[in-house]
Amino acid sequence: MKITILGRGNAGCLTALHYGYYTRNLENISIELIYDPDISPEKVGQASLLPLPNLLWLALGINWYDNPIEATPKFGILYENWGTKEKSFASPFPLHNVGLHYDPAKLQKVILNSGYFTVQEKHIDNYDEIDSDFIFDCRGKPDNWDDYEELTNPLNSVILGQGASKEADINWTRAVATPDGWTFVIPNTTQTTSYGYLYNDKITSTEEASANFEEIFSLGKQGIYLNEEVDNLKFKNYTAKKPIIDDRIILGGNRLFFLEPLESTAVQANVFWARKTFDWVIAKSSTPDLISQEFSKYTYQLQNYINWHYTYGSKYDTPFWRYARKLKIEDPIFDAFLTYSENTPMVELLDTNNSEAVEVYGQWTGWNFKCWNDGMTK
Repeated sequence: MKITILGRGNAGCLTALHYGYYTRNLENISIELIYDPDISPEKVGQASLLPLPNLLWLALGINWYDNPIEATPKFGILYENWGTKEKSFASPFPLHNVGLHYDPAKLQKVILNSGYFTVQEKHIDNYDEIDSDFIFDCRGKPDNWDDYEELTNPLNSVILGQGASKEADINWTRAVATPDGWTFVIPNTTQTTSYGYLYNDKITSTEEASANFEEIFSLGKQGIYLNEEVDNLKFKNYTAKKPIIDDRIILGGNRLFFLEPLESTAVQANVFWARKTFDWVIAKSSTPDLISQEFSKYTYQLQNYINWHYTYGSKYDTPFWRYARKLKIEDPIFDAFLTYSENTPMVELLDTNNSEAVEVYGQWTGWNFKCWNDGMTK
């Protein structure tokens, strides 16, 4: 069996690593990654949840001493200015687990040189040029939006910046609510800080968002100067109607799905999808229809949980937050998770021997629901 992955961004590299590592002892399976060197990967996508560090440790032995991807620890997400009760609160990882912030370009380079698969530089115009049994198409945003469903989300734009200093002892992804949306703040090993100011350009102009970004985070003092060439990206929130085409072409990365970066949903979705497709392609324990249905349900739940964050509002009474607070969650399964978490002590929700406690909604368990709800209401 031959498997080809198209694209060298986070999704392409992680898919190739997942398949290359878990089939390393199977002589009848070959993995290759093909990419166009003239197409640069997306600049964003530099924070993980817990499954990614595990794969990087198992497959590559990456650790905090031997750290070629320049990762910094991520102990969870520190929410600031969300809701109206507290100035900040944490959505933490368990004490014995750590996520990552990393340099995407270095992560991709390390994986491409891992030796688990072959790598070829080549521009591909159509699938007929590839003689593989399965093709993962991870070549970025789609060209035809007719094959996609829009996900509900209040954001569609981000301004990127990198400060010339690193905040001391900050090992969280900071998610700071702003008048126009929120901003991710990520510490780097290079003694710099990465920023992403997220907003909705139908509510806030790029000029206004840029001005607020500069003022709130004192960018001038950090050596960040926004001008007419602002590093501003527009995006859609969406999921593919058909993740698998003709039982051979498997969409991945931004060609499959995208949702704004709150709670690192895009990277985690790639890991989830690699596992699900592996069950079908390699383990033969599932089917294309079943895993497509599972992914559709998964992305719907990601949408709902993220939108739930906005319904609590923030310390700002602005057009964006008045709009965002009106988002509705219409899912009885979500309601059941929330009710269960509200009525169950945290110690019981953390008990992984309790089967009810480890039921998952998207990528979240009952204790995640309780943590966020308590942070917003108590």
